[in-house]
Parts: sequence; structure tokens; C-alpha cells
Amino acid sequence: MRWLSRLICVLGMLCLLCVVGAAAQAASSAQVPLQEKEIRSAVERLLAEKLAGRGWDVSIRQLSLPQGILTSNGERDLELLPPAGWQGWEPVSIALVVRVNGVVEKNLSLRLLLDARTEMVTAKRQLLAGTVLTPDDLELQKQDLKRAGGLPVKNIADAIGKKLRMTVREGAPLRSNQLAEVPVVVSGQLVTIIAESSGVRITVSGRAKSSGGIGDLVRVQNLMSNKEIPAKVLDASTVEVGF
Repeated sequence: MRWLSRLICVLGMLCLLCVVGAAAQAASSAQVPLQEKEIRSAVERLLAEKLAGRGWDVSIRQLSLPQGILTSNGERDLELLPPAGWQGWEPVSIALVVRVNGVVEKNLSLRLLLDARTEMVTAKRQLLAGTVLTPDDLELQKQDLKRAGGLPVKNIADAIGKKLRMTVREGAPLRSNQLAEVPVVVSGQLVTIIAESSGVRITVSGRAKSSGGIGDLVRVQNLMSNKEIPAKVLDASTVEVGF
């Protein structure tokens, strides 16, 4: 009977090993849900990396998350791949790559909308197209970058003396593409043309054939040769050409 007891004991141990092995295999192959907090953490890390140093106040306004996503049990890593050219303020679809133990298991897509605010120049009152801006027209406010189309004017000094290409409503931010230099040289006026190189300076009289602000290139006519040449506006009466 002793041999029978030993046989029963051995069989019992084998059964136990089978149960433990099956449980371990089931645990290793179990499907684990992808948690919303994991995805949000990955998004927050991306924003902290991509938008660092911009001085924006950023919060997630909307994040469309995939629901009911399961992956294998193991060490899970999430990688977010925003499209090239994304500036950080506009709505965007971001690729989400899910790896488990270094192996790609899921390729998903997230829809992200941020509230990204920064200080920008705004209109104190409605400003009509053609207005030459003064400090009394402008103030600084913190607004959402979407209102400025990602092109805010950030310093009042950068807008003063510029002319508006279009009407801007009260409280609206100024965009850099709404501003134009005020011409200091106008077509038809007499100008002094300067050419300087290696210590040699030549000046002749000329006539502007186009208008422009300081730093702009305009066409001028040399009144001695009657030739038209491009020149850079230095001030209201002087242009410069290279030679």
C-alpha cells in the first residue's frame, strides 16, 4: 500500500504543477485595458516637451480617446506622433503607437484640441483699415492663440507706426499679416540715391517709381542716366543701391 500512497502523492504534485502552469500561461496572455489616465499622461508629456519655453498657458480642452482597447499583459509603452508642422495651438489628429514588451500592438488615432493662451496685442476699440497705429489704439491681453490664427503680434512696439490692412474689432488680437509698413517714400517724389563701397560714396538725384517703407525695396530712376534700378529705402528722402 505504501507504493500506492507514493503514486497518489506524485500524481497530486503533477496536477498541481499543471494547474500552476496553466494559471501562469493564462496570466501572461490576459488582455489588459488601455486606461484613459495612461493616454492623458502621455499627451501631457508630449505637450511639456513640444511647447517648452513658449510661455503659453496650455490646457487640454478636448481629447477624443479610443474606448475598449485591450493589449497583452506586459510592460506597456505609449508613443505619440503629431503631424509635421503642428504648431501646438490648432486642432490636430495624433497617431498613438502602443507597444507591449517592445512590440507594436496597436496603432490608434487621437483627436486633440488645446486651449493655448499667451499675451498679445489687441485693439482697444474698433480700428478701421488704413489706420496708422499709435499706443492709444492698443493694449496687451492674454488670449487664445486660435483667435490670432497662430500669428499674434506680441509687442506693442512692433505695431506702432504700422498701417492696418483691414478693420480690426474692439478686443480682437492683431495678426502680423494684418500690418503693413507705412510708405515713407511715395512714387513720383524726388530722392537722393546713395551708392557706397570700400569707402567710396556716390550720390545722385533720382525719382521714386514705386512706394515703400523703411527697409523696403523700391524702383528709382537715376536722373543722370534715366535708368531705373532697385534701391532700399533708408528714410523719407534717401535710398541706397549696391555696386
